[in-house]
Amino acid sequence: MRLTLPCLPLSLLLITTTSAAVSKEPVLKAWEVLEGCHLIENQINDGDSFKVAHGDKEFIIRLYYVDCPETYDTYPDRLKDQSRYFSISESEMITFGKAAKTYTKRFLKDEFTVITCWEDARGGKDVRYFGMVSRNNQLLSSELVRNGLARIYGMPAGGWPGGGKPEAYLKQLKQNERAAQQSGTGIWGNAQNSNQLDDLAQIKDRLNTQQTTISSSAFVDSSKTERIILNTADSSELIALPGIGPVLADRIIAARPFIEIDKLADIPGISMKKVDALRHRILLDKPPPQPMTADFYLADSETYLNREAVVRVSRVTQSYLTAPDGFHSVHLETANQGESGGSIPAFIPQEYYDSFVSYYQQPNREFTGLLFQQDSNIVLVYRRK
Repeated sequence: MRLTLPCLPLSLLLITTTSAAVSKEPVLKAWEVLEGCHLIENQINDGDSFKVAHGDKEFIIRLYYVDCPETYDTYPDRLKDQSRYFSISESEMITFGKAAKTYTKRFLKDEFTVITCWEDARGGKDVRYFGMVSRNNQLLSSELVRNGLARIYGMPAGGWPGGGKPEAYLKQLKQNERAAQQSGTGIWGNAQNSNQLDDLAQIKDRLNTQQTTISSSAFVDSSKTERIILNTADSSELIALPGIGPVLADRIIAARPFIEIDKLADIPGISMKKVDALRHRILLDKPPPQPMTADFYLADSETYLNREAVVRVSRVTQSYLTAPDGFHSVHLETANQGESGGSIPAFIPQEYYDSFVSYYQQPNREFTGLLFQQDSNIVLVYRRK
């Protein structure tokens, strides 16, 4: 079954759908919102195109509005065009293309939402469809531009879910791009000779005062950026940091491990001013998971298995697991003290399901369940009292 959506506010649009059947010759139609999607590992995956599973269906999504660098020289004309746009070498473009691929893979590591009307996105031998991808109230296209890993280029959406204007989102993307240019984030740290920077000085002051938003809370851009773990990050992750290119990334890797962030200033080419600019983007080592989150219990599941566990729920989505008779299956995304804490499936008794859905529409409410192993999956089971 596929759910087609009329023009409604997006707060009403983002509802759970069942698996979407993809026809071989799709016809443009109403927007569809597919929650509970998962990334499929595939050789075609890169920063702006990737294979997706929704229910029992698989398809390839190509992002609207943005173009990430190529990861190989398979399409030389496209690679040359990207190189001219940023005024950097083709080999550097490929390096940043792999960084964009890494970023997208990390962004899609848990469940996410695809918004599409099955518009044909021809490219390569595999059929693909234009779409937008949202996770934790962030759009992947916005985050790629914000982190200097994509240019605003390519197919725009012919409309906007809920009846909004696509122009509003395009303005927001432009604001994100200017912020990345100003801070030298990602590719822009190496693209100092690009013509795209010619008018940056004229609008520098406006970046701090202008705000463009879209009429949907689901598409409001977040300024929070996932931190890079300095002592374990690979080269593609490091060059996504402001002012860190391939050469400095190699020097950082060679100088590890670091016992304090200030030691970065000992590396030739990295000043203390640059270190200060990076502090909010990096951690020395991965911090322990927050209590009352899925990650906290999954990190030591043997200790907590068959015991009660309490998590703070940030969002409830559809689960791909089959629930036992008498239960509904859902997916709980968790967070505590503003930090994301991963997700975990949960089984809810049928008689409590309606009240459960109503209650957990508000975030940060606590859920108590029995941590249980079902086959190879760890789940939370709400116990009847």
